[in-house]
Amino acid sequence: MKKKRARRMLETAREYVGNDVFTPPDFAEVRLKRFLRTYLWVIYVSGFRNAVVRQHFRDLKEAFRNFDLDAIAAIDAIDASVLPIRNQRKANAFVQGCRMIQAEGWKRFKRRLSGGGRAVLRELPWMGPATSQHMALALGLEDTEKCDTWLKQCATACSASVPELVTYLSRKYGLTRQQVDNYLWRYCSDHQALP
Repeated sequence: MKKKRARRMLETAREYVGNDVFTPPDFAEVRLKRFLRTYLWVIYVSGFRNAVVRQHFRDLKEAFRNFDLDAIAAIDAIDASVLPIRNQRKANAFVQGCRMIQAEGWKRFKRRLSGGGRAVLRELPWMGPATSQHMALALGLEDTEKCDTWLKQCATACSASVPELVTYLSRKYGLTRQQVDNYLWRYCSDHQALP
């Protein structure tokens, strides 16, 4: 690994981001609506730019009944052509996932999630390895990074894998994995370039 390059990247990103770094919630305090908001967000940003999803998220929230689980589960079919982001597979996945959670019950699902982490998240539609890792980070379920395009590019520039890069930097600087992820991602996302 190119350790000097890795350190320079993180230091540049930290200087840019400052103290405005993402702090995940305590998962024990995560309520149903926050979970559903995060689930919808992660589905829609998968393979998509955050800025585009952010621009349309209010309309997506309204289309998905303001995260009322019973109302979402009652949707017979959703026509993605009327949504601001017209991806039928993503819309269907979210509705199907909500139905699964409703059928099990939020409290029971959350208890299983607390014990099973990403393995339980992977049961939901659209939750593959990368998206379940992103959700685990965003919900405070696990101190991890998300292997998105920017972190992959940072790792490649340092001749490392994403986990190797994040492990090295978190240990070197005494940061959580989430903090390393956030510093690098924020810089890259805002500048559309590596630090």
